[in-house]
Amino acid sequence: MKNLLGCLIVLTICIQPICLKAQNPVQKATTYVGELKNGQPDGNGVLTDTSGNVFKGSFKKGKKEGYGELKYRTIFDKDSTLVGYWKKDQYVGFYEYPYKIISKSYMVSNANITTEPANPSGNIIEVSVESVSGGSATLSGEMPKPTLTEHTFNKGSFQEMFPRTNQQKRNTYIFQNVIFPIQAVFKFGGEDVTVELNETKNYKITVVLRD
Repeated sequence: MKNLLGCLIVLTICIQPICLKAQNPVQKATTYVGELKNGQPDGNGVLTDTSGNVFKGSFKKGKKEGYGELKYRTIFDKDSTLVGYWKKDQYVGFYEYPYKIISKSYMVSNANITTEPANPSGNIIEVSVESVSGGSATLSGEMPKPTLTEHTFNKGSFQEMFPRTNQQKRNTYIFQNVIFPIQAVFKFGGEDVTVELNETKNYKITVVLRD
C-alpha cells in the first residue's frame, strides 16, 4: 500500500546512536505509524524503538530524511529532545545546510567554503579573493590583485575587519568576533558573492575571479 496514513507495522530499523539509553549497533525491532512506499517508511511518520525513543518527522526509503524531532532518554536517565535535520538516517544538525553559497555573479568562476572548529577567543570569517593573473609580473609591472570593495551583513554581525594584503596572488580579509548565524554579501568591484553561515565555526571563503 502506498502513502497509507495511520498504518501500524513492526519494522527492524537501526536507530542512530546519539548517546541514547540502551543503544548499541544491534538492530532493534521498532514500531512505525505513518506513510509508506514500497513497504518502507516514506513521508511523514512516527518511529518508536524498544527503549521508548521516539522520532517524529520525515522519512525516505526507510531512513530518516529531512526535518524531525527525536525524543529520547540519555545514559543518565534524563529526557531530552533533538530537533533538526537528518540525511540518510544521520543527524546533520539544527540547520539543513550549516553553510552555503546562495549566489555568485558571472565573473566569479569559483566560490568555496571550508570550516574549522569554533575558536573560544572569537570566531572568524576569512575571505580570500584572487584571479588567474592577479599578482603576476609583466613587462609593465605587477598585475593588480582583486580586492574586497564592500561587505554587507544582512543578518548577524562582526566586531572588526582587517586586510592581509602581503600575499603574492591574493588578498585576504579577516572578520573577527562574528555573531552567527549570518547572511552576507561580499563585493569585489562589480562582482559579488552571497553566503549563508548558520553554525558557529571558523570559516574560510575562497573566491576566484575570471580575468
